[in-house]
Amino acid sequence: MTNLKKLDKSNRKSNSKSQDQENAKRTKSLRHKALFAVLVCLLLAFFWTGGIVGFANSMAQNAIASQRLDSADWWLNVSRSISSSNALSDFLQARTERKRGNLDKMSNHLKVAFKKGFDPRRLDREQDLAAASLGRLTKEVEDRLNLWLEGPNAEVGEIIDSYANGLTAVSRFDNAMELLKVWEENAPWEPVANYRIARINEHLSRATEAEAQYKKAIEKDRKYQKATYNLARVLLDQKRPEEALKFFQSCNSGASALAAKTGMARCYKTLGETEKARTLLHEVLKSSYQDLLDSYRCMDEIPERFVAASELGILETELGDFAVARKYLEIALKVHPLDSIARYSYAVALRGLRLQKEAEENFAITRAARASLDQVTVLQEVLRKDLQDTQSRIMIGKIVLEHESERTGLFWLQSVFSYDPTNSEAHEAIANFFESKKNMTPEDKKRAAYHRSFVTKK
Repeated sequence: MTNLKKLDKSNRKSNSKSQDQENAKRTKSLRHKALFAVLVCLLLAFFWTGGIVGFANSMAQNAIASQRLDSADWWLNVSRSISSSNALSDFLQARTERKRGNLDKMSNHLKVAFKKGFDPRRLDREQDLAAASLGRLTKEVEDRLNLWLEGPNAEVGEIIDSYANGLTAVSRFDNAMELLKVWEENAPWEPVANYRIARINEHLSRATEAEAQYKKAIEKDRKYQKATYNLARVLLDQKRPEEALKFFQSCNSGASALAAKTGMARCYKTLGETEKARTLLHEVLKSSYQDLLDSYRCMDEIPERFVAASELGILETELGDFAVARKYLEIALKVHPLDSIARYSYAVALRGLRLQKEAEENFAITRAARASLDQVTVLQEVLRKDLQDTQSRIMIGKIVLEHESERTGLFWLQSVFSYDPTNSEAHEAIANFFESKKNMTPEDKKRAAYHRSFVTKK
């Protein structure tokens, strides 16, 4: 009897164990089915939203919004390698080119997107944003920009960024600042607003305010290289090469590397570390000028000097190696003949080589430029008393355009339009400048035609 009880008890335990195992198997099977169902749903959702192409385009959009254009290029290459028919990829590539200032490339990508069936309204909007960023702020364009800002699902950052750039280009700094502050208040995590405010402060020669705003942008996004690079530039301009060097070094990778290396070389030169400066400049000059220019453009800088060649030539002049100096200064002046710093060093090098006639010709060019630019100082004093003196602005623009800087000269001429939008003399001076270019780009032709249209309306 006892044995039967033990056997019965043993059977019950065995049955219970078998039941537990069966329940465990069922639970495990249900879990596997549930996980499989979730995976299927995720895959369906993934492909419903465009799959890898949709994911790549989404990552590109995020990169563009954060001003990481190199990263955006990478994701767009992924997208196009998988699907050549995706119009959004071309639209987003057009946007990256707009932000780089490559408007011809932007136009080509917009045309491709149109052929692939992309929404024409968004394509037109992108062209309006490009026009706005250049300061072509007609009443119609401004009305559309303000309407878009108030609309549903507005790309506020994109619109304000272009709008503020255009307002800055025509010296409407107060309006630009107002827009940027609204953007900062509504998106306090966004570094671009602070970056743009810093750029305006630079225009207004407020170095301390510019430095503070660049640092705010970096605090919000430590990978925001545009802010880091331009902060380094401001610090170097303030004769703080040790601090500037650290920030230039932070940008010494990717598309910004060539511009950063040139900045580092300038820091070393200022610090008296000649060999380090020379080594870096030689390294930079192994790349093409176009590659160097692209590197600067990625950092929103368009220097009107071939900085690496000019700085190396100046350095060699100071060291007394006039033959080597001449070589690099001629390269620099061929690209930017208005580089007065290089021109003066070139004259010194020629004199050192006992080429007295050529030296005197170049000294004469620098003296004439300085004499003309002295007039600018006088005219700026006049403007401090009367900001609406458009004639003084036009005179400054013409002098600077001829003797010092294309960008700054155009800036002064365009500043007239803040006070007199249809000023025929200013529009004609700008149209003449673009029409006189030896190798006009399609964008140059557009800008010339735009300004010429105001002249013919007289």
